[in-house]
Amino acid sequence: MELQERIITEAGALFAKYGIRSITMDALAEDMGISKRTIYETFKDKDALLYEVITYFRIQQHKQAIEIIENSENIVVALFKLLNEMISMMKQVNPLFFQDIKKYHSHIFKQLQDKGDLRDHTMTRKILSAGLKQEIFRSDFNIEIVNLTLHELFNLFSPDSKFTLEGYHRGELFNNIIIPYLIGISTDKGRGLIEEQGPFRY
Repeated sequence: MELQERIITEAGALFAKYGIRSITMDALAEDMGISKRTIYETFKDKDALLYEVITYFRIQQHKQAIEIIENSENIVVALFKLLNEMISMMKQVNPLFFQDIKKYHSHIFKQLQDKGDLRDHTMTRKILSAGLKQEIFRSDFNIEIVNLTLHELFNLFSPDSKFTLEGYHRGELFNNIIIPYLIGISTDKGRGLIEEQGPFRY
């Protein structure tokens, strides 16, 4: 693993565990056993490092999603695997990470948001398109509206959403928000496949 990638993965793990603000460049250097100068020779500042961390992990998640879709028997099986991965990932990220990026690195947050790098709309569109081809999702809806709606629903799972703040488990939210929505846009075949998967365990 090259030094740049090692710094990105180490910083990503620490940011996710402790939040962004609490991990200084000194702390990262000490954790990695390298000098702070070495980090600054690779990344001009913490913002540049944070941007690369988010971009790197988004690319890795995209690759993993493609692999899951290509190796699943149908898009419903793939979708449930992806949703389980999402729940697992959310469990591993300290809510401070999201609070810190919005409060202390708002320009990075806006830059990523404007580029669409905070949420992969192309992946959900790919899933919906595959579901249409497999006759799992109904063909009488506007795929762009459905795709945007899914992401609006995913916003309800954020650390600062009312549901999260009131203590609802993300698996419970998926069962009561995402699954009913998917059933609503599904054909009889799709509904049967969704029922076969059963509810999320949490």
